[in-house]
Amino acid sequence: MNNIYIYILIAIGSFNIVSAQWFTIDHDGVLRSYYLSMPSISNENNPSPLIINLHGYGGNATQQLYYSQMNEFALEQNIAVVYPQGNFNSWNVYTFWDNNNSDDVGFIEKMIDTIINEFDIDSDRVYACGMSNGGYMSYRLACDLSDKIAAFGSVTGNFMINTLDIDDCNQQNREIPIIHFHGTNDGVVNYYPPSFDGSFTISESINYWAEYNNLTNQNFESLNSFVDIYTYYNVSSNTKFVHFKITGGGHEWFGDIWGFQTSEELLNFFLDY
Repeated sequence: MNNIYIYILIAIGSFNIVSAQWFTIDHDGVLRSYYLSMPSISNENNPSPLIINLHGYGGNATQQLYYSQMNEFALEQNIAVVYPQGNFNSWNVYTFWDNNNSDDVGFIEKMIDTIINEFDIDSDRVYACGMSNGGYMSYRLACDLSDKIAAFGSVTGNFMINTLDIDDCNQQNREIPIIHFHGTNDGVVNYYPPSFDGSFTISESINYWAEYNNLTNQNFESLNSFVDIYTYYNVSSNTKFVHFKITGGGHEWFGDIWGFQTSEELLNFFLDY
């Protein structure tokens, strides 16, 4: 593992100093990079959970760091956040538009193992989320890497599934917790079916994962006049599929204007698993 830049020390509040650094690893002969933010209070007696935060198509790790503002919520709670960089500024999610045939699942798996080996990370509390193309990738990881990742989140990203993914998902021996945020006016990734690329839209994803996880009950609440929260669950399990439906919302990482912060809600969901 090679360092691209030296450590940056950032003061968070009055008590926590954060180490943030770029790293590279070789995967399949390609040098891949990721930006890791670690809270200073992490140690072998208090290992940190780790959240993988994936950028959207055409974006990059640095943009996702600033756009999602996840560090502001995570680091003070002793949660580490890693921002991987996709090849060609995208993730391979089997769509016609991602312009990518990289082994991104293998890269992320190797990245997780490397971070766990190098830092004080709780290997049972690794989570994945992403924006748009990164949300698609989080769904792909739910099928392909659920042995290493405890829960998953998508922000404006649909579930692209093909025959191989169906086989992978059906062979998992555990339930898969998922949270999905989506605006009804998203002009990039469809909220309502049919999707433009053959992916499952949110209603179709709910149907798939509710059946997969045997989530037989549903709860509904309105956060405000724009945001409705649907929770699918089973009384005999802690696993849930939670959907934030943002009426009038676009293709965005939702913030205060909608009455909640996406990064904060992702953390709250993840830490139940």
